[in-house]
Amino acid sequence: MAHFLATAGLATARGPAAVHRDDQLDAAIDELAALARIGNNINQIAHVFNSGGHLRFGELEHVLRVLLRLLGCIDDVANDLVTRRL
Repeated sequence: MAHFLATAGLATARGPAAVHRDDQLDAAIDELAALARIGNNINQIAHVFNSGGHLRFGELEHVLRVLLRLLGCIDDVANDLVTRRL
């Protein structure tokens, strides 16, 4: 949704000729958005823990596993983008 809104906004501001399609860049943007959501979840877990609450069994481990997998995807996309530019 965020990508669509950004593309639509740019198309309106600059004209449709200014919008291009780059699947690798789109993938990187999607991965960063997912990373932001995971960061938000980690902050919520920390808030509960710091305010005296208790983590549910496996909650932190699950988030960290997903985060590590996502970071690997972001690393792969970043390497592809760098390799393309060299």
